[in-house]
Amino acid sequence: MSMIRQFAAICLAIGILGGAPIAATAASPVASLNRQKWISVADHLVQTPPESYPYDWGEATLFIGLIKTYERTHSPTYLDYAEKWAALYTRESREEILELNGGPQPGDCNRWTAGALMLSLYQERNKPEYLRMVRMITDFIRDSAERSPEGGIDHWTGSHQYWVDTLYMACPVLARSGRLENKPAYVDDAAQQFIVHARHLQDDKTGLFYHMWDWQTGQLTPVLWGRGNGWVIMALADTMEMMDRNHASYPLLRQIASRLARGLRAVQDREGLWHTVLNDPTSYAECSASSMNVYALLKLVRLKVLPDSYKRIALRSWAAINARYVKDGVVAGVSAGTDPHPVEDYKKLDVGTQTWGTGAYLSAGSEVDRLQ
Repeated sequence: MSMIRQFAAICLAIGILGGAPIAATAASPVASLNRQKWISVADHLVQTPPESYPYDWGEATLFIGLIKTYERTHSPTYLDYAEKWAALYTRESREEILELNGGPQPGDCNRWTAGALMLSLYQERNKPEYLRMVRMITDFIRDSAERSPEGGIDHWTGSHQYWVDTLYMACPVLARSGRLENKPAYVDDAAQQFIVHARHLQDDKTGLFYHMWDWQTGQLTPVLWGRGNGWVIMALADTMEMMDRNHASYPLLRQIASRLARGLRAVQDREGLWHTVLNDPTSYAECSASSMNVYALLKLVRLKVLPDSYKRIALRSWAAINARYVKDGVVAGVSAGTDPHPVEDYKKLDVGTQTWGTGAYLSAGSEVDRLQ
């Protein structure tokens, strides 16, 4: 390390860089960016038997984060661990994977999330069972998923509802599959979902997204849910990565992303975190929403969708997440699964360690690591 870097590191440690908080200078290469904490979470994760994790959206988010960690560290342990989990489900039937066997929410979009993981595994290991599973999922989305009259994908068959979560469950796998297999209609469909969902869920004043809209009854859940907005901005980042910049829908997605990012910037708290109800500071700060925003804001800056100023906002949050929520390889501060409810119900949800929070944290770290 050069003498200049040593001096800057000492200044950071004692907090005297112009009186600014550490997070404000985190874009500097002298900052550790909490890499060891990030790696410790992945190392702790792989100590758990993979068969202890079921097939669902939270677990898929967890393993997506682990694969993104592998892509930065190239540790075969992480890739092998993800493969062991995937092997538990690649032989299951279409009915089991897509919940078409008489469950309460047939065709639930939460069952599609793992498709993005399977694409990563396929590109790393070239095993046909991964691509077969991706095609099972994307064929269902394209041909059988319930849609509104304007083409928006419903959260499950019979729901007649747009949820913010759906964008993350459906769009990245559609866009990435379309790019990989030269199916431009899949990319078009993914892009169109943001346009349709934003039409009904993105607040005109703040740019933030409401939780749910029922296109049959017109009912809106007017809660600006923290993790819900995290799902949207992560999905935008992952989908736009797969799109050509001259795609007809790209300017509209950029506009949606820019409005959402401005809204998130306006409600970030003084510590650098986001709350479970974004516009209600009396609701608790929440780790998964904050981690999702770190990942997506940094990625959208990298893709040149957002200006560089958002890097500082994201790194301020990353410092706060690691200081408050991460200890001994465990990520805490994550709210429980959240359905559309009156606003007070969001503030009463249990907070602890959850698969989706750990996955979002690992994904965030993978983008932070690109700044090293």
